[in-house]
Amino acid sequence: MIKRVTLSIAAGLIVFGGVYAMASSMGVTSTGQVGAGSSSVSACDGDGVSTTYTTAWDTTDKRFEISSVTVSGIANTCDTLPIAVSLTDGSDVQLGSGSGTVPDDADATSHTLTLASPAPASTTAKVHVVIG
Repeated sequence: MIKRVTLSIAAGLIVFGGVYAMASSMGVTSTGQVGAGSSSVSACDGDGVSTTYTTAWDTTDKRFEISSVTVSGIANTCDTLPIAVSLTDGSDVQLGSGSGTVPDDADATSHTLTLASPAPASTTAKVHVVIG
């Protein structure tokens, strides 16, 4: 019986120590505020962007695939910044991605990115864009 109580107390202390260490790494302070290591960043494009892509039939895979994505409506304040796109299915599993740099051109508000490997069009549900 004493052995069970001692083991239970030891297990409780180990769990408490783990939770305390995890909370400490999240930025819990003595004032009860929680942080997760995030910070505010300014956006180069305040009104967002839009995306389009074209599909082509792949005779080898016997399916329609997306090989490039065009990002439109990019503000000129984003010129020369890195840009990346990721195509995912409905569960946010990445199917394809591409990256580049927004051109330094005052007249250009769109940029086409070629994917490293084509994504199947039938399962592509979302397009994620990151600039900067």
